[in-house]
Amino acid sequence: MTAAVLFICFLFTLFLIRENFVPIARKEMLSAREVFSSLQNPKLVLSLFVTSLIIQVATGSIAPILTLYVRDLAGNVSNIAFISGMIASVPGIAALMSAPRLGKLGDRIGPEKILIVALIISVLLLIPMSFVQTPLQLGILRFLLGAADGALLPAVQTLLVYNSTSQISGRIFSYNQSFRDIGNVTGPLIGASVSANYGFRAVFLVTAGVVLFNAIYSTLSLRRPAADTSHSVN
Repeated sequence: MTAAVLFICFLFTLFLIRENFVPIARKEMLSAREVFSSLQNPKLVLSLFVTSLIIQVATGSIAPILTLYVRDLAGNVSNIAFISGMIASVPGIAALMSAPRLGKLGDRIGPEKILIVALIISVLLLIPMSFVQTPLQLGILRFLLGAADGALLPAVQTLLVYNSTSQISGRIFSYNQSFRDIGNVTGPLIGASVSANYGFRAVFLVTAGVVLFNAIYSTLSLRRPAADTSHSVN
């Protein structure tokens, strides 16, 4: 099934996406040092990379223990796989519903505010997940968490566009993807380690702490002159 979906995506990309791409000569390619030197606010861009990493850590840390946590909450039921699948999928449904609306709101009030508020809401939702007593309670909280998470990566990507130029945007987004991949690797490792030593419920508290750090770090990093947030892309 997964292979079929990926093949369909390949066909859509191959036949439907067109771009006016002008290759850059090898001698004109900038080194990584030159890419960051050309940025108006390289520290901010680096902080956005770290934010992407932590977002993936927070998402991935829960994945290894979710089914086991649901089983503990539900007890001996015959359809535990279905219940776990539903609880795992509801954040995606919520993000699908919220992302367009939050993106529109971000265009009006700024992606920085959307990012910070979404991170704070995520912290406030992760903490009670450690204390739920039923799968339904967990599912409701994860649905609300998904609605908040729908704003995170779009806000980061928008800020990356604002703070880079078209000549280096490909490099910037590839670096950001590398940080996300690091988060995808470290997140499950952290979740598995915490659950093995302190139990399933501790994972949500540790994840909330990581996201809280991200919220504070992002708030401090995004404190810059208004001109930095509104300069046009070259």
